[in-house]
Amino acid sequence: MGADYLIVGLGNPGPEYEKSPHNAGFAVARSVRALSGGPHFSSQGRALVSRCRWRGRTLLVVLPQSFMNRSGSVVGPMVAKLGIPLQRLVVCYDDLDLPFGVARMREKGGAGGHHGMESIIAAIGSHDFPRVRVGIGSGVDKDENVDYLLTPLISDRWTLIRDAADRAAHALLDAAGGGWGRAMSAFNRADRLRLEDPE
Repeated sequence: MGADYLIVGLGNPGPEYEKSPHNAGFAVARSVRALSGGPHFSSQGRALVSRCRWRGRTLLVVLPQSFMNRSGSVVGPMVAKLGIPLQRLVVCYDDLDLPFGVARMREKGGAGGHHGMESIIAAIGSHDFPRVRVGIGSGVDKDENVDYLLTPLISDRWTLIRDAADRAAHALLDAAGGGWGRAMSAFNRADRLRLEDPE
């Protein structure tokens, strides 16, 4: 089951969480699958998996079916089994510290208080792997964050998340085909300009 890239979208399984802010990572991974023309997700162990091809690369796109704070229990064993270098592991997730509906790519970094990322970093013993973050900044008090993260968004708000996820997925595929640094710089600059001068 070798792969050139392991692309992981974070979220919570179950229809009740489908359009919640915490499932923005699932949206990015699903968009990567669709844009690359990969097969529909199928169940493999505790994950939904699609094996995609893009510009001669094999991308294993994964949606862990553990709950968010146990994401590492799925991702850690998968990284070990594949023997994939950490620079080819890409984790996609939601970020309360980014404005709603924007996206950013980073080559590495801490968890930033995100429990799914904390679980993955603990499981693989490193934070030196690329990530794609989708902004879900809400302005709500920290005490209200849990309810906000797990409550489905109204249609217009979810559309903004889906649009950000689609843009991020295009950039991620660009990175997989031509190099992370160049794709990251171009995408982050373009998305920042989009935020400063929205259409």
